Amino acid sequence: MGTHASKQLVQAYFEAINNTQLDELAQLFADDAELHFPMMDPIVGRAAIRQFYEGVLQFYPKRFDDARRFFFSEGGDVAVEIHFEGTTMEGKEVVFDAVDLFTIRGGQIRKLQIFYDSAKVMQMIGTLPQR
Repeated sequence: MGTHASKQLVQAYFEAINNTQLDELAQLFADDAELHFPMMDPIVGRAAIRQFYEGVLQFYPKRFDDARRFFFSEGGDVAVEIHFEGTTMEGKEVVFDAVDLFTIRGGQIRKLQIFYDSAKVMQMIGTLPQR
């Protein structure tokens, strides 16, 4: 898969996330895709990934993933620098930067690894004490 097609797929992912389009989001993943999210075991399979995102997107009723920079491997995989801003159901503001690594095969997301400072985010949402 070329750079242009990989970028289109990743942009479709962020559009689906930002517009809460769960069915469209799920279709971007391979049937046996893996999602690696901080502090969780890998989530495997399109249906499980859709269910996970449904919970996350409900937790942040106001949110925006700003995909700022894209980096491409020779094989068409993509790394994306992201700035996230959101508000939880309890009204807590959450702002952080992240990196998503997309492994793309056959025009679908085969594996997505998400990296961010999970301790900092837990402090913002109130599950870790402030320093």
